[in-house]
Amino acid sequence: MTTTTPSPPPKLRFEHVHKEFSVRAAGRGRGARTAFTALDDFTLDVPAGEFLTVVGPSGCGKSTLLDLLGGLTRPTSGRILLDGEPITGPGLDRGVVFQQYALLPWRTARANVEFGLQAKGVGRKERAALADEHLELVGLAGFADRYPHELSGGMKQRVAIARSLAFDPEVLLMDEPFAALDAQTRESLQDELLRIWRATGKTIVFITHGIDEAVYLGQRVAIMTPRPGRLQTVRTIDLDRSGDDVRSTARFGRLRHEIWSALHADATSTAASAATSAATSDAGDPTPAADVSPRELEASRA
Repeated sequence: MTTTTPSPPPKLRFEHVHKEFSVRAAGRGRGARTAFTALDDFTLDVPAGEFLTVVGPSGCGKSTLLDLLGGLTRPTSGRILLDGEPITGPGLDRGVVFQQYALLPWRTARANVEFGLQAKGVGRKERAALADEHLELVGLAGFADRYPHELSGGMKQRVAIARSLAFDPEVLLMDEPFAALDAQTRESLQDELLRIWRATGKTIVFITHGIDEAVYLGQRVAIMTPRPGRLQTVRTIDLDRSGDDVRSTARFGRLRHEIWSALHADATSTAASAATSAATSDAGDPTPAADVSPRELEASRA
């Protein structure tokens, strides 16, 4: 008799996640509000130790997805589970790295890395040791006593990554962390991040606009539709990254084209639907523009 080994539970589970924001309704009079849907019926399992990249057009809800994972906001309906438990707020089981470095300018690199450890109640000597260990992990062993203004953009982002890893989160959440960097630094940090992921075995959810970045980093790529953000498909990336110039290989090019085609097909379909809708709607359509950021929408509740 053959027995089937049950699959391990996912590290993260998105169950029919829907997120709406209440925003000002243009052309409807002072104080009028309307609902803006950022995410709709997003369902996905993320295994422990996976590097998942999420790609989609601007305004599709990628940053909202990360805010929900970080516990910075809550779903309108549906739920997100971490190790089987619902996420209801921020926690030290998740580390977040944003596009902006968010370093404290009056603290050295070491002291910035120690910041999360202080919140966790780690003693001074252990904090310093862990900070130095993680600065070495990201290639900044000789820069522990430098202040942020003495570091390059790439170095600052390495400090931010070290800070998020130092308190040993279960999941690392990254919101376009390399978008503001030049191409050479960005590619260098992508290689560093893959090395760190292999060394630590962390589960990583990485938000990006870049198809090349999504393919290069991800074990799987989750492709989102234009607003409202839905999960269109998930593509497994079976790519040999051991070569010197992986991005120039035929396999990389084919994977990139597959994802580009999926995004392009959605964009074309959405544009056609928008044109039809515009032709039949009132001139005072209150729907916010697609390039309004999710955090701006959250702020507009005030």
